[in-house]
Amino acid sequence: MNIPNMQELPDQFLTLQTPRLILRKLLLSDAEDIFAYASDPLVSAYTLWDTHHSLDDTYRYLNDIALEVYRSGKGIDWGIVDKKSNRLIGTCGLYTTPMHRRAEIGYALARDYWGQGLMSEAVRAAIAFGFHVMQLLRIQAFCALENIGSARVLEKSGMQFEGILHNYVFTKAQSWDVKMYAITRSPIF
Repeated sequence: MNIPNMQELPDQFLTLQTPRLILRKLLLSDAEDIFAYASDPLVSAYTLWDTHHSLDDTYRYLNDIALEVYRSGKGIDWGIVDKKSNRLIGTCGLYTTPMHRRAEIGYALARDYWGQGLMSEAVRAAIAFGFHVMQLLRIQAFCALENIGSARVLEKSGMQFEGILHNYVFTKAQSWDVKMYAITRSPIF
């Protein structure tokens, strides 16, 4: 079975709802909201991308990464919208390796929204989409050893700790040891 091409799905099918969030396709018009959190060095400290210093950085992210994921059919990057404020407060994405029916999950969230369980809510919705719609067999994620908050998000989302991978990532002029987490498809999905 092939993983469906996300480009072929109607936008409303790509929109996910949780009790407090809407996960929807990213748009160029989201640039200012994304810049608001992507320009925060604390938000970007454990990401693979650098802190955004201008709206141009954010537009490059949208064009070269987020929208390219849609165009290539290699996954999906959702904008996370807070239902209360109707504001885009982060992103959550699944990046696929179709041959193995596997995806990696990645995310970022505005600092004002940390510690409220919102990212775990978004990740659980993305996992369900990955298993039900994309027909994935495995979804994995990693976080820097020091990123306790992200490890908590993954654990609260039902992912299992699989081990520490040494020198797994080289970014921002340094090598990172990471914790690897994963969840595999089960009969409930």
